[in-house]
Amino acid sequence: MARGLDKAHPLGRVSLAVPIAVFGADHLTSPQAIMKIVPAWMPGKLFWTYFVGVALIAAALSFIFRVGIRLSATLLGIMLFCFVAMIHLPNAIAAPQSRIAWMIVARDSAFSAGAMLLAITSGARERTPGENHVAIGALYLVALVSMFFGIEHFLHPECVPAVPLVKVTPLWIPFAHFWTVLTGIALVIGAGAMFVRNVSRQSATALGAWVVLLVVSLYLAIMISKPDVEDLNYFADTLMFGGVLFVASRAYDFPRKSRIS
Repeated sequence: MARGLDKAHPLGRVSLAVPIAVFGADHLTSPQAIMKIVPAWMPGKLFWTYFVGVALIAAALSFIFRVGIRLSATLLGIMLFCFVAMIHLPNAIAAPQSRIAWMIVARDSAFSAGAMLLAITSGARERTPGENHVAIGALYLVALVSMFFGIEHFLHPECVPAVPLVKVTPLWIPFAHFWTVLTGIALVIGAGAMFVRNVSRQSATALGAWVVLLVVSLYLAIMISKPDVEDLNYFADTLMFGGVLFVASRAYDFPRKSRIS
């Protein structure tokens, strides 16, 4: 069992690397579309678009080849946090009734937490007490976002499962609503269990495995049936969420006495 759980972290690293490479390529190939997201008050929009694209691809290569993961994952986490603080949260506050705006805040907050968790949990070095506190805080944030996503599944069963944004599950998918509701149940129960140290690792790993299974089955089928940028981004978004859950499985990898030391 322990050996199986140990495989979750490498899977999480790869499941983070692939999506951020996709997002980086988006920045480099469609800069005009990405520039619209940059805050109006920020100068040099095209520069920042290309800069972020290159940074994302560099981070992806770092994760894949396991070179400088701690630095690249930390910088990625900080960058994603800045996106939340500077772009997504102001958008949500400006449109408080927008479900999607708050979903994006939650999603990218979880992505930021996942990157920080990867930075802390990579390698065999002993973690500092401060890192342990950050890891637990990031784990709790991922659990809260997972629970929020789970509840959204019950309110919007027509949406694709795991990260229920705008996209509706195609009617040709067998038992479309069933998979969404089932995923909602799994997320709510699993997220609650992630707060309990004794079962946190197993819960995060199981949720990550379920989300990645959805990606390689349901999301891949949707993307093949209608190959476009939107479906590719949904595929990448959901794979990254699965990677975050995998990485979160190692948040508690330190002796109990070290938690508050």
